[in-house]
Amino acid sequence: MSHANLLSSERKAWETGRNRRLSVSTIVYYLILLFFTAALLLPVTWLILASFKTNAEILSGSGFFPEQFRLEGYQDAIEGVAIGQFFLNSFIVSTSSTILVILVASMAAYPLARLLVPWRNTLTLIFALGIVVPVTSLIVPEVFIMRWLHLNDTKHGLILLYTALYFPLSFVVLRAYFLSLPPEIEEAALIDGANYWTMLFRLIMPLSLPGISTVGVLVFIFTWNEFLYALLLISSAENRTVQIAIRFFKSTFDFNLRGMFAAITLVMILPILVFIFLQERVVSGLTAGATKF
Repeated sequence: MSHANLLSSERKAWETGRNRRLSVSTIVYYLILLFFTAALLLPVTWLILASFKTNAEILSGSGFFPEQFRLEGYQDAIEGVAIGQFFLNSFIVSTSSTILVILVASMAAYPLARLLVPWRNTLTLIFALGIVVPVTSLIVPEVFIMRWLHLNDTKHGLILLYTALYFPLSFVVLRAYFLSLPPEIEEAALIDGANYWTMLFRLIMPLSLPGISTVGVLVFIFTWNEFLYALLLISSAENRTVQIAIRFFKSTFDFNLRGMFAAITLVMILPILVFIFLQERVVSGLTAGATKF
């Protein structure tokens, strides 16, 4: 066998072994992902299926799937505790907080990303430091401030509080996305006579929809699932959000477990649907400005 043929056969053998190693590592990688995905989805799936069971099936642990899919649990949740009103309160608070956060964070992030604002780097650092402050460490001062301003037990007080809490994260994401946009677009707009507000609201924000969608989805999910501040600040039943309402479901339903699980399923379903439909925008918005700060 010639020297060239020997080298060719050795190269083929090396490539075959390399491809085999890659295929094995790929299989192991996907098996690990499958394991953790199943570990995360199994409790959620069990909860959803339990909402269609009877109390006897749940307590007996007879099987993973219900013998017959029943909607009585959802009827109990909707009619028994008026969950629709709590849903409306949460939707108002979450939607209003999301819109206000996007507006305020955009107006702060754009000048600190594009304009020669005095102390620009210092202000950026101060705003961004809010991310590293634990939310639980602010409970006592926030509650006292809200009561001092007479904003406790009100939906608009909760909206303002959530806006302040999630402003730093929104600011960092939007500023990074604004930095990823080509400056030539703004230069052309300035030549055409556009002012600051025209560039921000009619040029920059429409071009930054992936980043804005990222902030919107994250803030909406965070505010929808937030429990601690809502529990401390909201005392009246008419202003309760769904997360606080779940806390009172146990005494309301007593031993009606299917009603409890149905109510929890209804609370979970909206943020899950929001993320499923907007996940591509969330990923693109997070990665677009990943190297910018």
